[in-house]
Amino acid sequence: MNNVLCISKDASRLSQLMRLIGECGGKRRTTRTVGTPSQLAQRGDTLQSFDVLIVDAVSLEDTELSVVAEFCHRYEHLTCILLADDASSHTLIAAMRAGFRDVLSWPLDQGLLHEALVRAEAKGPSQSGHDTHVISFMSCKGGTGTTFIASNVAHAISTQWGKQVLLVDLNQLYGDAAYVVTSETPASTLPQICEQIERMDSAFLDASLLHVSETFHVLAGAGDPIKAAEISSDRLEWIIGIALARYDLVIFDIGQAINPLSILALDRSNEIHLVLQATMPHLRAGRRLQEILASLSYPQERMRLLLNRYHRRAQRERAALEEVLGMLPYQVLPDESDIVAEALNEGVPVSAIKRGAEVTRAIEQLAQRIVHQVQAPIHVHACIASKHAWFTKRSATPKLKTT
Repeated sequence: MNNVLCISKDASRLSQLMRLIGECGGKRRTTRTVGTPSQLAQRGDTLQSFDVLIVDAVSLEDTELSVVAEFCHRYEHLTCILLADDASSHTLIAAMRAGFRDVLSWPLDQGLLHEALVRAEAKGPSQSGHDTHVISFMSCKGGTGTTFIASNVAHAISTQWGKQVLLVDLNQLYGDAAYVVTSETPASTLPQICEQIERMDSAFLDASLLHVSETFHVLAGAGDPIKAAEISSDRLEWIIGIALARYDLVIFDIGQAINPLSILALDRSNEIHLVLQATMPHLRAGRRLQEILASLSYPQERMRLLLNRYHRRAQRERAALEEVLGMLPYQVLPDESDIVAEALNEGVPVSAIKRGAEVTRAIEQLAQRIVHQVQAPIHVHACIASKHAWFTKRSATPKLKTT
């Protein structure tokens, strides 16, 4: 999995570039940032997290050749590609001397872009040395148990399989994912980190995270709905781009929200776990959530149905849920409210309360299935900017045939 960073002063051209890279296919994750190479230079060792740097510049002056030359000297693993309005021989020679491997012109040809990316990837393996698996947990109703499951699964994967796991709390209500597995107070929250995005490098990110253990870290949520609304998707995208190369798994607790932040997380997810309960309200809301995700072009094969708080008296409701959604549960978590409540009250993983409980075993089974899941190639969906149309064209949402 190669990590690609795209930088330009033109946000619309960045959006077009992201779309074209997504259409190229292949195993790569792409991050974009509006700015110049000199602004990147001020962000510490951030380029250590990326394998390919694509610089979009109108002129050679905007390219900042001396800055890029320093990048190429400092980061030997980094492959630089230039997109320029002027692709003359003069531009080509100057760019190659600075260290650019390819020079492409606007309007951008997708075939030439694909060939340039393939050449970059042939240079060597990803700098991170592994493919980061990304998982999102979300629901269609509040109080379903999404945060409990996401936090405990992340803890189980880190402790039992020794994986480096990052839990990102995107729940915009009260940001309490960290307190599900620890009583410690986070050093920073997501809005606070976003306010200092110009400082974002590996060291700053590490200092901002809550270290539950050596292998389990948490990026704490806002804790304030008003502050949460101030988080911009471009800043979150930069944080995720820096973090991905450092972890084996990144887990997003999305909650109920469908917005640019959650779409950013979903776009990067190998798996999307839908947490529901076997009740008629969840059936109706779950069907609507399924339709929304389909309208946003997320394939059915990425979806996983988690049936939470299940008891055997709900067999009829479970059968109806399976029939309407056209999905069988990927994992069933039993209703053991006393044990779960005790774990939540004490701020510890459920395994610390009762190791042999059915809900503990279900969490561990889910964690095991995730760890052993064959990682399918992930493709960047249409860029977030293009998905903003969903918020203004809800009438265009395709309807799925109800069973």
